[in-house]
Amino acid sequence: MTKRTMILMGFLAFAIASRFLVVFNPAWANFSPIASMALFAGAYISNRYQAILWTILPIWISNMILNNVFYGQYFDGFSWGIDFVQVGLLALIPFIGARIKSFGGFIGGNVATVLGFFILSNFAVWAGDAIGYGFSAGNAVVYAKDFSGLVACYANALPFLKNAILSQFVFSAVLFGGFELVKSKSLALQR
Repeated sequence: MTKRTMILMGFLAFAIASRFLVVFNPAWANFSPIASMALFAGAYISNRYQAILWTILPIWISNMILNNVFYGQYFDGFSWGIDFVQVGLLALIPFIGARIKSFGGFIGGNVATVLGFFILSNFAVWAGDAIGYGFSAGNAVVYAKDFSGLVACYANALPFLKNAILSQFVFSAVLFGGFELVKSKSLALQR
């Protein structure tokens, strides 16, 4: 394993560990490093399959831990942590990251990531059982399958968007800025 790969894995491990911040304070809901981690993987891991794997694998493992250890009351039995809509959407983000070549691209990539995920994931929540995407928890909200239901779904999701935007830029700044700083100090990382 190269020094560059080890450093990249260290940055990704930091992002994974940061996902558990929400456990300590529910006000941090949607303050997550996952989308930033996917963007980072796409930008710095040249093999697209590995970038997607480094996006999906941490989500799956951290979902299993969160769902079974901290949020078990919302699941009937053991949760395998697979949310195919979430994983599918996040697997697309490394392709955005691969296009980041400048500071403007960094800003645009982060905006596209956070807004794209917000729009598409909440559309899936609205569509819910119509597309086979439902929640077994008794307190799940089911929206009317019309325009007013769609608007209500997005309106209910807006409070979570603030933390999503904030975390997207905080974690992306730490991951991208931190790696660029380390890279500038080591010739082995420059490529």
